[in-house]
Amino acid sequence: MGIPLRVLFIEDSELDAELTAAELARGDFELQMERVETEDDMSAALADADWDLVICDYRLPRFSAEDALSTLKNSNKDLPFIITSGAVTAEDVVSLLKQGAHDFMDKNALARLVPAVERELRDAKIREQRRVAEQRVRVLSRAIEQSPVSVVITDPKGHIEYVNPRFEETTGYTSSEAMGRSLGFTLLDEESASAMDELWSTVSSGVEWRGEFCNVKRDGQLIWEAVNVSPLTDPQGTLTHYVVIKEDITVRRSYEEQLLRQAHYDHLTGLANRVLLMDRLTVALENAARTGQQTALLGIDLDHFKNVNDSLGHSVGDNLLKEAAQRLSSCIRGGDTLARMGGDEFVVVLPQITNLRDVHKIAENIVRQFERPFTIIGKDYFVTSSVGIALYPEDGGNPHLILRNADLAMYKAKDLGRNQYHFFTEDINQRLMQRLELETRIRHVITKDELLLHYQPIYNLSDNSVAGFEALVRWRQADGSLRMPGDFIPVAEDIGIIQEIDSWVLQAACKETSSLLNQQPGELRLAINISPRQLEAPGYADFVRRQLSLNHLKPSQLELEITERVLVNDAEATRTNIEALCNLGVRLSIDDFGTGYSSLGYLQKYPFHTLKIDRSFVSNISENPNARRLIETIITMAHGLDMEVVAEGIESEQERRFLMEHGCDQAQGFLLSRPLPLHDVISNM
Repeated sequence: MGIPLRVLFIEDSELDAELTAAELARGDFELQMERVETEDDMSAALADADWDLVICDYRLPRFSAEDALSTLKNSNKDLPFIITSGAVTAEDVVSLLKQGAHDFMDKNALARLVPAVERELRDAKIREQRRVAEQRVRVLSRAIEQSPVSVVITDPKGHIEYVNPRFEETTGYTSSEAMGRSLGFTLLDEESASAMDELWSTVSSGVEWRGEFCNVKRDGQLIWEAVNVSPLTDPQGTLTHYVVIKEDITVRRSYEEQLLRQAHYDHLTGLANRVLLMDRLTVALENAARTGQQTALLGIDLDHFKNVNDSLGHSVGDNLLKEAAQRLSSCIRGGDTLARMGGDEFVVVLPQITNLRDVHKIAENIVRQFERPFTIIGKDYFVTSSVGIALYPEDGGNPHLILRNADLAMYKAKDLGRNQYHFFTEDINQRLMQRLELETRIRHVITKDELLLHYQPIYNLSDNSVAGFEALVRWRQADGSLRMPGDFIPVAEDIGIIQEIDSWVLQAACKETSSLLNQQPGELRLAINISPRQLEAPGYADFVRRQLSLNHLKPSQLELEITERVLVNDAEATRTNIEALCNLGVRLSIDDFGTGYSSLGYLQKYPFHTLKIDRSFVSNISENPNARRLIETIITMAHGLDMEVVAEGIESEQERRFLMEHGCDQAQGFLLSRPLPLHDVISNM
């Protein structure tokens, strides 16, 4: 037989209640339970039955843990009250604990539920005993002697006349040592002494006082006590004594302080976290606004820290972050705030700036601190820092804007080469606004039908005949101008809509060119660039197959241009798509060969048909002998792998002649034809 346990669940999720009940059942409890969701139902349940325990969800649609706690208090029943939640702030938990809740339990981690319930059931019994003792303490000396809490009786001036054994056990002072001394003789500090003055002011007017004090035991240990002071009067109403009930709440206070520390401090470095930083920054800005002084905020990021984590592991990276925090702490002044925002990002708040030289000096010191190597497992690792600085009120009027602008300045420092600091400027902000506007507009290019295609012919160098066309996307602007892909494709990749654009290009190009490709003698091909992310999409090869079928194109008429970056990443989904495209018969081309991680090993993995020489090599043919030798080598290598070679960006006759003489198969560039609308391409053929 299990231990009988009557549980009242304040819970809107039947499943969560059942999971909690199952955990209690595993703890050898035999449950009688009821689940309610509203104040009325809870009041009725408390009135209709006797319960051992209340387990309450933190927030319900029509009820809350705070309301439920108030309802329990109004019922005059003292039941253990345990809060459960999947997500709640430490401040809210501490607040409810102070209001009378007994414990907090994470719904996702119920391992300590059973011991917590056992403890609270025990504590509930103790509280019941204490209530009985407190009710009789004024007349029954024996009850006072056996009380589970400290009991002190003083004269009207607050001098101790009696202490019970629990007081002696708790404080370490004997009755004779305490006799005649002031009630506050064990107080820790002046703040508690000030609260004691408030206590006497309250009780001397005949009103009961409740509060908390930090006391020092005889052996020097600190304890927190909840104190209740009640005035006693004789039948004539004259004050005769004060009865003081004191309960040791050290464990509870320690738990509260732990929760508050977790809420405000970074567990790894011990520095302030984002929550505390925002509080300190808000106060600093308010003070600066009142005094007319400046406040500086420094955003700090460790350069290439990811390399340490990836190569040495996160435990080593954590040790480096701890040392980095120590180095940063040595750079700041008293009154400044240093916080870790997460990862390798730190922030320093410098309030009350009277001279910008101080900001420069601190920033320079931070950069200099990270020029020294970090010694890890006997080896030196260099992890420098980039620092961005924003000033209040010049660079923003609120904490969030100051943080953002310091972050932007930090990225500017990285763009300029890292290992330095940079102040925020309006130019940085302007670039951000332009970028945000571009991101907003580009998200709607498909639905607004703002994209169009131009086609650049690819010519056979041997007879100047057209071998195919490369489809190139353009973005039509409101004024009728066209935006080139280099201006918006990188942004589309960053914000995750490149697959949508790539899919539109493939669909539109196949549809627009199908008649031309199928009517021309010989076999022209359509070349299309695809993003690495497109190849990571499951089922991309099936999408290509459908477009070819819808437009009656043969797979060999489509050539997909892939960058070397795709092959370096070597993701499983990418390999699956490339293999499926090869099996389908689609031509594959390596685009911009030589500008990335060129490797013959990558070219051997899949049956590529074409290798494209990047325009950066072609443009140097006339001036750079190394470029000419490199092009010769690329052509020889590609032919050795049975691949056709296409040169991009031909703009002079000298370039065309050199490439033709050295065996390059095909070419495209402004010398031969600019990218044009399809009808212009057709008319020029």
